[in-house]
Amino acid sequence: MNDEKISFDLTKLFPEAARRVEILNDLQKNWAKVVGLALVRHSWPYNLGINEISVTVDSDRMVGMIKGIKGNILRALQSRYGYESKGEFVLKVTQGNPYTKPDTRPKTIKRMRNVTVDEEHVKELMSDAPEDLPEDINYAISHLQALMEKLV
Repeated sequence: MNDEKISFDLTKLFPEAARRVEILNDLQKNWAKVVGLALVRHSWPYNLGINEISVTVDSDRMVGMIKGIKGNILRALQSRYGYESKGEFVLKVTQGNPYTKPDTRPKTIKRMRNVTVDEEHVKELMSDAPEDLPEDINYAISHLQALMEKLV
């Protein structure tokens, strides 16, 4: 019995499929540039086929919004990746998570209570600001800075 292993280079056997996988991986990294900040949190591309792309969304409202930018998605695929649709390009929009989308948002928001900022420290910070900065903006920035110092 021979224990030699046989291996195949799938990128050479299926170069078009391998290219679509590369395109999809990069598209997922740059999805916000394609759909914009408003839609990126609610949608995720998960499959790129010969003439189609599948995008999952988290609500009924998002289905229509993603379908409305089908042309933008196709143009981005063509201009950024040289993707060629052989026939009519189909955008499949599904709901749910067929593949788990990496969610970078925290599941729970930790809220700190009773954080007080020393007004004297805020006034010190305000004194270092440029003279032409409006006072209300100076106060807001200085107050935020003092708060951030407390939180860190």
